Amino acid sequence: MKQRYSSELCPLFQAAMEVLARPWNGLVMALLEEAGPLRFNGLRERIDTIGDRMLSARLKELEARGLVERTVDPGPPVKVTYALSELGRGFGDVHRALGRWGEKLAAANRTKPRTRAPRRKATPLRSSASR
Repeated sequence: MKQRYSSELCPLFQAAMEVLARPWNGLVMALLEEAGPLRFNGLRERIDTIGDRMLSARLKELEARGLVERTVDPGPPVKVTYALSELGRGFGDVHRALGRWGEKLAAANRTKPRTRAPRRKATPLRSSASR
């Protein structure tokens, strides 16, 4: 499948955003960057809102892109561990930069006065017979 990129933005930036824009990819990579190698259940426990199928799909995608390495210890019992590859460890700088930006966003939202839209009066529903 041919990738389509905007001529207005750097194609390298767009390729990186293609990875990060996929649901859960950034979070999985950030967790592996912070915690180090983890087994599947360790990842799932730390990202408790992701389903097994989705986590499995994301790990396979990140592995196919060369960002995550899957290591199998034949055991018994068999143990599968996931870790960032050398290429994936480059995400650490991005992770820290996004964290700093997130702090600024949070601070800006705390200092910004909250405005609420005026409340509308509730109008009673009319049945078709009363029209």
